[in-house]
Amino acid sequence: MAGSAEAGRQRGKGECESPGLVSDCRLMLSFARKNGFVLAPPLLHEIAWLDSVLKGLGLAPVSQVSPELIWPIDTQAGLPLYAWRDPAADPAEPPSAEMVPEEVILDVHSKLSVLIAPTTALSLQTSEPPADRRHIFGGMPPLVQVVIVVAFVSAICFVISASQIAGRDVRWKARKAAAEAAASAASAAAANAAAFAASQGAMR
Repeated sequence: MAGSAEAGRQRGKGECESPGLVSDCRLMLSFARKNGFVLAPPLLHEIAWLDSVLKGLGLAPVSQVSPELIWPIDTQAGLPLYAWRDPAADPAEPPSAEMVPEEVILDVHSKLSVLIAPTTALSLQTSEPPADRRHIFGGMPPLVQVVIVVAFVSAICFVISASQIAGRDVRWKARKAAAEAAASAASAAAANAAAFAASQGAMR
């Protein structure tokens, strides 16, 4: 019995640890909250139940609510099931269906995707900073980080190129000045030689 419970716990943890779906849900829910989207009560119930399962498995919640405020679902007894109920149905009636955590994650992901459309989880990955990570750029979105890095590298290349051009210009001016000085000295020497030759001719 203990073995089956542990197997159920490991299975549930494996299903809830899907990094793509869970991180996408976190991003989309954070985006919806920041932009004032209203979540339907059934979706809120699913997210709250999923947070409880994640808390029971020792994982971060989707809603980013403080873990102290989340009541964990004990997964030792086996795989937890979410009892989905039609809001319009009689409360005395049994639930319409039961879903495992994997199905709840897929359902939450689908509903959030419809809610924030035309924005997608893929676009949020490049424009929104991940909620559970810290960056050297102060939590800036990855796209902004790439732009900053490219601008920084371009500025360094510009400085190096400008210094090389300025160095070549200085060296060229130095060579030109040296050539002009040599030409001036040669001209002066030629003039002196001519004057000396003229004076020698006059003495004769």
